[in-house]
Amino acid sequence: MADLRLYAIISREALKAAGGVRGKMMAQAGHAFLHAYWDAEARFPDRARAYRQGRAKKIVLAAESAAELEAMAAKIEGFGVALVKDAALTVFPEPTITALGIGPIDADEAPDWLAQLPVLV
Repeated sequence: MADLRLYAIISREALKAAGGVRGKMMAQAGHAFLHAYWDAEARFPDRARAYRQGRAKKIVLAAESAAELEAMAAKIEGFGVALVKDAALTVFPEPTITALGIGPIDADEAPDWLAQLPVLV
């Protein structure tokens, strides 16, 4: 566990539904990072501790839709995971799945499908 990172995968569909408000999506990424970490802390405390002692790397990627995020969340085993659903208190008209948090995960442990997702720009 030498190169641990947390990932936040943002739904482009949700970004579009938010009117392109990137600040809102940054908050959703924050939820994804934090809740994935908390999940790891509860279920994989050694991994969470190792992440805290490292460089605390965070990576933001993009997926096309909430359905894609849900499918990815179902594949994750052995790492913290958090599917983020916005409560619709600000920019979304209804509760909306916006992001997926994964990790901490070592760069060598990342599944191929994760490595193939584009960075959110």
